[in-house]
Parts: sequence; structure tokens; C-alpha cells
Amino acid sequence: MENVISNLKKFSKLDFQSQLAVINNGRPMPELEDLLQTKGQKITRSFQMEWYQRKDWLCGCATKNRLYCFPCLLFSTTDNVWTNAGFCDLKNLPRSLNKHEKSTTHIQSQIALKTFGASRINLALIEQRRLNISIHNAKVKENREVLKDLINATCFLAKQELAFCGNDESASSSNRGNFVELLHAFAEKDEKLARHLETSTVFSGLSNRIQNDLIEAVGDVIRNDIKAEIHAAPFVAVEVDETTDVTNKAQVSVILRYVAKSEVTCEVREAFLGFDDVSDDRQAPAIADYVLGVLRKYNCVEKLVAQTYDGASVMASDLNGVQAKIKEKVPEARFTHCYAHKLNLVLSHSAKCMPECKTFFKTVEGLAMFFKKSTKLAHLLDDVVKRRSPRAAPTRWSSNSRLVQTISMYQSDLSAVFRLMSEHPDGWDTNTLMMAAGYDLWLSKASTCFFIMAYEGIFNETDALCRVLQNKVMDIGFCCARIRGTMGVVERQRQEFDSFYDRFEQKCITLGLTDNAQSKQPIRDERKIMFYNILDNVSVQMKARFDNFSELTFLGLVDCTKFYEMSQHFDDTKLQSLSKYARYFDFVRLKADLIGLYSSQMVRNECKSPGQLLSFLAQNDLMQTVPEATKLLQLVLTIPATTASVERSFSALKRLKTYSRNRTDQGQLSSLPIISIEMERLLKLKENKEDFYNKVTDIFVQKERRMDFVNKQVKMSSYMECPVIKQENEETASSGMCPDFTVKYEDAAVLESTTVQVEETSERPEEMGNSCGRAYTSDQNFIEVELSEEDIAEDEAK
Repeated sequence: MENVISNLKKFSKLDFQSQLAVINNGRPMPELEDLLQTKGQKITRSFQMEWYQRKDWLCGCATKNRLYCFPCLLFSTTDNVWTNAGFCDLKNLPRSLNKHEKSTTHIQSQIALKTFGASRINLALIEQRRLNISIHNAKVKENREVLKDLINATCFLAKQELAFCGNDESASSSNRGNFVELLHAFAEKDEKLARHLETSTVFSGLSNRIQNDLIEAVGDVIRNDIKAEIHAAPFVAVEVDETTDVTNKAQVSVILRYVAKSEVTCEVREAFLGFDDVSDDRQAPAIADYVLGVLRKYNCVEKLVAQTYDGASVMASDLNGVQAKIKEKVPEARFTHCYAHKLNLVLSHSAKCMPECKTFFKTVEGLAMFFKKSTKLAHLLDDVVKRRSPRAAPTRWSSNSRLVQTISMYQSDLSAVFRLMSEHPDGWDTNTLMMAAGYDLWLSKASTCFFIMAYEGIFNETDALCRVLQNKVMDIGFCCARIRGTMGVVERQRQEFDSFYDRFEQKCITLGLTDNAQSKQPIRDERKIMFYNILDNVSVQMKARFDNFSELTFLGLVDCTKFYEMSQHFDDTKLQSLSKYARYFDFVRLKADLIGLYSSQMVRNECKSPGQLLSFLAQNDLMQTVPEATKLLQLVLTIPATTASVERSFSALKRLKTYSRNRTDQGQLSSLPIISIEMERLLKLKENKEDFYNKVTDIFVQKERRMDFVNKQVKMSSYMECPVIKQENEETASSGMCPDFTVKYEDAAVLESTTVQVEETSERPEEMGNSCGRAYTSDQNFIEVELSEEDIAEDEAK
């Protein structure tokens, strides 16, 4: 049987929580059936349980069959019968109880028990701590309100793709940059912000470092939202592309495509993850490792079902190596093109492997940009040509086919514009006149007309094919037939060179075009070789793009326009084409799910596309009814076969890189376009304003700060020594404290009380893991405390 009394005697060595538990458990009150008074063989007295009720301090030990004083066991340092051997004289029990109750030791022990944890020193310190925390939290609230204005300014400038910094941000500058000026504009309507900007010496929020940290914090909130959506998505496709910025560095962009489910619908999302500099290593292994690293960061390697690198010149020669290495990790990661991209853009880009063609397309793009740079030039073009050249974004996704067609149609009028500028030079600057003369010379060459006519004939066919793919991509059989037809037309143009060249020569005569360059072979033979090279290049690119198109036959399983036909006859070959994704599906259940959908009149009436069908299932709580069909719809919508998302991302890089912000490090460069390109996501996050502000602030305050943004709570934490019951020696007598009795708290910051003075000491309890100190109160009582490194640093700073 456990000796309860011996445990109670160790009370002073326990920590505060353990001591509190002992007191809360109460005094032990066993029956003590063996505590008897006998005379010979006769029992004259026995212990009665009612004595526990008469004396609220009396306790007993069943092991020793003795009575004890509960308060004295805990707090008294004096040895007597009630704390040491225990009382057993039942004959004299009433008299001994009354005598012990009158003793000073017992009274002090009772006081200590009744007031445990609520001594004057404890209460004063805790109350002071609470007051300090209340002041601190009021300041935190004010600081967070200021931070909201900084966050709003950051979101506005990044969303609008405006520069943050100014060339001169000093107080005397008339233009201190957009960020500083915008905050001062806010301050005109906000007295608290105005007061903060005028008086704050620690954290004004206007420094470049603060701006960068806020940009990164907002970017991280967006990334975390993307990561949460990807975590819930069953499939992911990665779209990678590369562009060269204004500083001539290769920047790779990554987009993850997936299906996100909301409360009432499902929709395809394409999340832009930012740009990264790959100038140091543009080879296939490095690019593959980079892509896999991004996928690991978002925990979606095993969800990858497709990869596309449309137009990525960084991998033009090693594309097979990149996609093959990724397929080693994820066999289901099908290499596919984004078929909705305008085909002529891909073809014109691939043609740049031939120097003459590269020069041609660069000049075509430059001509369009020439007329965009001023309204004066645009009006002149309108006046002369009566039609403005198509405005193309400064990326490889510009509409080169429309530019070629426009130049072909208005070639003589464009030449007239340039000659008019040269005849009236007073209205133009030197650089503009030099460029106009260059373009005029370029248009006057027969070689320019040759490339215009060659590519115009090709683009007429590929534009028509592109429109079919955008509108009929689910009908794989029909698309394959149109692809074969277009490729046949391109190949047959080889036999039509003579008629092409006759038309070319006739146009040169009409426009008066000539070439002054000397050639080692007849010019007709030279152009015939170039014509064949152009056609061969186009044929190779189309074959590479569409060779595996038939593998997407399973897309026809969710072609809503064919549901009635498929309800009459199910095409098992389409189901078999899904074999590469076999591990994701139960094919028996999938077939049953599809037949059920095909047979539904409501489904056939309401749903005209896979996206509409998936939303229909979500809105009507049918996703669990047809789980395998739901997965198929999510897979089909995830594969990037219908949307060209990278078009919206690469125009942003060109604009963002021209800002003064390009002086900062790569991390900020990546966060700025994320905020701009993921604008809709940002606006949605800001619908719940307080949640958005808290998320940004929580990330922002993780940086080293000299201003308080985090609330504190009152938590007990340090070691305190309580008033002594009886002084045993000179040390305790002089201090008025008991060295054997300690109470443990959890927050050494209680020492912020103005009545406490702290000094360092080498003495510390074994339980303390960090530095400790001794604090003297105003009445010279002392408190042993544990000080963390943060507390010490904070005190030193103060």
C-alpha cells in the first residue's frame, strides 16, 4: 500500500503544477479500521470517520494507522507528532486536536494552504503583467491597422503592375516613388496612418526591405492558396515555357493545371507559380530537375498526368530528354502539346532555326511594335493605310499570321508611309527616321515579298486547322482527319512551286521590288531550296505536334454532343485508349457510370461540354454517384489540350522586367508577377478581408521586426518563492522567504513589473533550461526566475 504521508512530505520539492494538483486532490481520509484503543483483549475505543468532518485539516495514513495534520505536512518545517510519527492516542485525541489547532505552526500552515498561489507578491506581479500585456496588445492592434494600409498599397501596385520604388525617396523629394506616395495619399483620409508616418522612428513601413517583405508575404499567401487547391485535386498537369527578358536572361515560367472543386461547382484552374532564372544551365537534365523540384514543392509529383513545353526554346534541342526524364519518375505524365495555341505561332517560332526566316519574323514583329510606340505614328498609319497593324504582345505568342497578311495586303501603302516620313523629317526624331528608312528598304526587297507569300499560303491552311482544334478537340476522329488533310495540303505545295514563283514574280513587277544581293547560283534555284526548307520545317513541326494525337481518343468518352449516339453503341476502343492511366480507374465501374450518363435525357439537355457536365454533377451532388466518370472528367479537363494559359503569363514578364524593381533579387521578381497574373485569386482572397490581412501579417511578422505585431497572453511561468512559515536560520529570517518551497510559472516576462529589480545569479533550479536571475521586490523578498534567450535579448534592447 502506498505511503501517502511520505509523498506529502516531499511537497516543497514539487513544481507549482504538481503542488497545485496535491492541494486540489485534498487530504487523504482513509477509514483506519486498525486504529484502536484496547484494554487487555477488549477494544475500548476505535477511530470514527466523523472526526474528519469535525476538523478540516485532519488526515490519515492507512499504512501506518496514524493521524496527521494536512497543512503542516505540506508547509511546516517543524517536526512534531502531527508531521513526523503520526498521532494514535485515541484517549487523548480531543485534547491533542485542540492543542495543535492553537499552535503558531499550524495557524501559519493553514494560512499558507488557504492562500496558496495568491500571495501579495504573486498577485501584484500578475496584475502588472496583465496591465503590460493589455498595453502591448493595444499597440499591436494599432500596428496591425497600419500594416493593413501597407498591404493594400502593396496589392494595388503589384496588381496594376506599377513600380514601387522611386529614384529619390528622400523626404525632400517631390516624387518618392509610388509606394511612399500612395501611403501618404491614404494618410490624408486616415489620421492614425498620418500620425504613424509622422512620428514612427522604429517602423515607418516605407523602406525597400519592408516593401520586398510585403510583396513576398502576399505572394506566399497566394502560393499557399494554390497549394491547398492542388492538395484537393486528383490530377495535375504542368505547363513550362521560357522567355528571354530585357536583361537577356532566360526566365522559365511554370503553370500547374488542375480541377478545383468549390461548394457549388468545379472549374479548371491554371495557377501561375512564377518565373525562375535558368541562364546558368539550360540543358535537359537541369530543366527536368527544376520542373520536378517545383512539383515536389507543391506535393503533386504522383498526381502528374501531363506535361507540355509548347514554344520552349530553352529545350528546343533536348525536349525529348526533358519529358523522358520526368516520365521516368511519373510514367503517366503524358507529353502533350496545348492544341489550342495558334498553330502558326508555333510554326513561325520553329522557323527561326533558319537564319533568313528568323530575320524575317523579327522584322515583322518589329514593324508592328514601331507603329505602337506613339499615337502620332498610329494616326499616320490610319491615314495612309486606313487600317492599323494588329497589336501584338511582345512575346512569341503574337499573331504573326495576321501581321504577315496585313503586310501582304498593304505593302505598297506601308512603303508610302515611310517615304512620307522621309520627305517631311521635321516632325520626327532621328531614331524614328532611321527605323522608317530601314523598314522602307526591307519592304522594297523581293526577298521580303518571297517570305511573305510563302508563309501567307501556309498560315491560311494552319489557321483553319487551328480553329477546328479549338472547337472540336473532343472529336478526335474528326480532328485527326483534318490534321492529315492539312499536312497533305502543305506537302503538295512542293509540287506547286512553279505556279507560286510565277505569282511571286508578277507581284515583284507590280510593286517594283528588286534584290541587289549577289548569288553564286541562279536566284530561282536558291529560292526553290528555301521554299522546300520552309515546307519541310512546317511538316516536321506538325508531325511532332500531332503524331500522338490519336492517343487522346478517350476524350471522346466525354464528348457531350455524342452522348445519344454512345448510349446506343458504346465504343470500347475509346475506353481502351485510357490504358496509360489504368491505375487511376476501375474500368468496369467507369463503363457503367458513362452508360448511365449517356442515357440521361437531362444530362444530354443540360451539358454541352465536359466542364459543364462536371459542374452539373457537383451542383446536383452526383459526383459520388458516378465516381469513376467524375475522375475521367477531371482527367480530361486537366490535360492541357484546350486552353493556352501561358499566353497570359509571358506578356507580364516583359512589363515587369522594365520596372525599377528588376534591381531586386529573384525572389521578389517571382512574387510580383504572381500577384499580377493571379489577380482574380487575389481579389477572391480579399473578399474575406480580415482573414487575408491576418494571413499576410502572420507571414510578414516571421521576419526580424522592431515593431510589435503579435498579441501576448498571460501565462504563469517563472520560479517564485513564497512567504516562509517558520524561519529556521539567519538566511531565511533575513529574507522572509522559505528556500525549500518554490512555485513554477511559465512566463518569465512577469519581471516587467515596475516594482521588480533583476540581477543575474549562478544559482538556478535544475529544471531551468536557460539563464536565470533573482528579482527583488520592494520589500526585499526575492524571486528565482527563468530567463529565455529572447527575454534577455529583449531586455538588452530596451
